[in-house]
Amino acid sequence: MKIIALLITIASALTACGGGSSTPSGIVIPAKLQTTLVSPTYATSEELTAFNAINTFRYGIGLGYWLQNTLLDQAAKNHMAYSEANGSSFQQDSEVLGNPGFTGTTPSQRAIFTGYSVLANTVTARNIPTATVGELYAMGSGSSVVDSMINTIYHRSGLMTQSTVDIGLARGMATPGTHWWFSHGRLNEVQWVASDYVAVYPADLQTNVPRTMTPEHPSVYSNQANFDFATQTSSPVSFTSAASTNLTVASFTVTPADSNVPLAGTIWTINNDPNVIAANSSHIPISPANPPLPIPTLSSYEAYWVGKAPFLPKTKYNVTFTGSTYLVQYGRTQQVTKSWSFVTGDN
Repeated sequence: MKIIALLITIASALTACGGGSSTPSGIVIPAKLQTTLVSPTYATSEELTAFNAINTFRYGIGLGYWLQNTLLDQAAKNHMAYSEANGSSFQQDSEVLGNPGFTGTTPSQRAIFTGYSVLANTVTARNIPTATVGELYAMGSGSSVVDSMINTIYHRSGLMTQSTVDIGLARGMATPGTHWWFSHGRLNEVQWVASDYVAVYPADLQTNVPRTMTPEHPSVYSNQANFDFATQTSSPVSFTSAASTNLTVASFTVTPADSNVPLAGTIWTINNDPNVIAANSSHIPISPANPPLPIPTLSSYEAYWVGKAPFLPKTKYNVTFTGSTYLVQYGRTQQVTKSWSFVTGDN
């Protein structure tokens, strides 16, 4: 797999909702998912391949599909045009007012510019155009660009956003390499997984898992000078619960199948996530009177383990996760134990 630099930005908190006003103890909140994949209108195989690869990944871990939205396509195309017109703007989520092609500071504002919005009321204002939109940037082609995003922390987290329902994308080739912007969001419609949902990646018995993590920017390692992904990371291993829960990690280990000694690694959660993002879903410009909401990039329902050295080639690894989930809406704690295994590839 080609190693590339990536960036993730999320415009506002993307969380799932549960249904019903009351749930008796021991009853699981059922899922509401988009389970019918409508064929998109992308004319080229590259866009279609990327779209299908994203939804194949989501389906494989029990999430609902993302459906094409032409307004989000346009938002991604507008941001691609801005990036190309402003040279060094690739990997930058923010646009600057006055620069060529400016359509909004945040992903949500850029989507609202295309008409992707609903009207909302606040305490101080009425009929404010609002959207909840995130963006992903990547370089590559075909399904490989999606494989590279999956092999990260923040980009995998973005692709696993549980509540969003729509996607738009744009591919640019005005500069060397193939650049992509992916916009994903929701308006009034929302989807969610069941409250007892858990997902692991790599999946149980998955083969050909990358040995190291794809570089992304920013990353959990951004504050470490001269950090080298190729020699100081393994491919990330993740455990995710429902967005309606808070996840607590008791133990998260990865061990070679021919050993009983766990590998040295770091567990990344919302508690030690070094990067925060600025959330703003309205058309109102960010200002001292309307500051963005700083929140961690990782969510309270996900955990990532990353080794401090590459995995060995063609090697089986066993993973064990123990912890608990706390269903916020009903104050219920559930103990969780999960074991699975995967096999690495050549590189």
